[in-house]
Amino acid sequence: MTLKAVPPAFTLPPIFTAVRNGMKIYVAPRAGLPLVSLHLIFPYGAEADPPGKAGMADLMAEMLTLGTGRHTAAQIASEVDGLGASLSAHAGWDATVLHLQGLKEDLERLLGLLREMIAEPSFPEEEFAQLQQRRVAALAQQKDESQIVAGERFEEILFRGTPYDHPVYGTLKTVPLISRDEVQEFHRRRSLPEGTFWVVAGNVDPEDCFRRLEANFSVLTPEPLPVIPVNPVPPQGIRVFIIDRPDLTQSQIRFGHLGISPSHPDFCAFEVMNYILGGGGFSSRLMQRIRVELGLTYGIRSSLDLRRQTGPFAVATFTPTATTFGCVEESLSILKSFQAQGASKDEKEEAGQFLRGSYPLKFETLSQVAQRILQTEIYGLGTEFLRDYPERIAAVGEADILHCAQRHLRPEDLVLVIVGRAEAFRREFERLGPVEVSK
Repeated sequence: MTLKAVPPAFTLPPIFTAVRNGMKIYVAPRAGLPLVSLHLIFPYGAEADPPGKAGMADLMAEMLTLGTGRHTAAQIASEVDGLGASLSAHAGWDATVLHLQGLKEDLERLLGLLREMIAEPSFPEEEFAQLQQRRVAALAQQKDESQIVAGERFEEILFRGTPYDHPVYGTLKTVPLISRDEVQEFHRRRSLPEGTFWVVAGNVDPEDCFRRLEANFSVLTPEPLPVIPVNPVPPQGIRVFIIDRPDLTQSQIRFGHLGISPSHPDFCAFEVMNYILGGGGFSSRLMQRIRVELGLTYGIRSSLDLRRQTGPFAVATFTPTATTFGCVEESLSILKSFQAQGASKDEKEEAGQFLRGSYPLKFETLSQVAQRILQTEIYGLGTEFLRDYPERIAAVGEADILHCAQRHLRPEDLVLVIVGRAEAFRREFERLGPVEVSK
């Protein structure tokens, strides 16, 4: 008789909440190291970028750290380094995050620095010009990275005409068009909107945090932002897009369709399904068939990208030019088989055991704890979702997985993007659907 390991019971670390000055505050105290991790989250991200100005939100986020009415970028960096702290700012799809981590004893100075960056950013012209140049240089380098090109083009096509149809960091076409004044105005209109919230994790007292945040940010008044709808049109049939790179010996492949949001009732079933299909490494069906049995790739995986509204479900892999069509054809057959038959009992149990067993590892560091809380607030899940996640995964049965696959997998209606030598396989892909070739 084979004995199976039982995942240990999970206890969610304590999380305290309060509302001060219109802002929700989460505090997750963690004894041990004398550290505190501060996250200020604005309820908008790259989906708020103006038309033709992709990358605006992310540029704005970094500019907050590059100068205030009192301190230059160099002085801010020196202050942060002197405290042994770390500072970062970035935009995601649905949120913009300003993060500062340092010693507990420096909490008041850290909060004062954050308040200054939010209330008094100066958007120095020279710093903006240098930042813009760095972004353009990085984007130019990415043009030669076929895996990045494949992923970006896939999402651009899948979400065409919606606020999700561009990279968070912008494009070579849009970033040079953004001016410093536009970034400053973008911030002014969204300096502290309704829905802004805090996540504080570390060796702190919750009530003390609530008092400090209320005192430091009492002069800032939240204002509402309009809801930006994302209504992508689901693909009909298989649409093939080939980005021609005659010099490549391997093809980068991305295919998929619209997925579901984390608030969807089928989300946990989708998590289990995806693990079995392609998210579970060597135990997944795609990896077993495409790599282990057929030797068509070194790696293949499926994933659901989380967003407040519908995110993409995608399969990503690469293969030699000669086996490009065969790799895609076999992968699609696995999706079709899964859609028709679902998962076995053993597959379901292995997936559930892994997802539940690895779950506590997602709460090991202060940033991990903050990230989990951040996601529940952005996606409207509530912290009870964090507490109940292992039980929800355990409750997923084979019938739930089959229902999820039949409802949410669309192997006959998807976007397929290939970066590779078009002349070597274009005619084969015309058997699947219309093919569009571009440079």
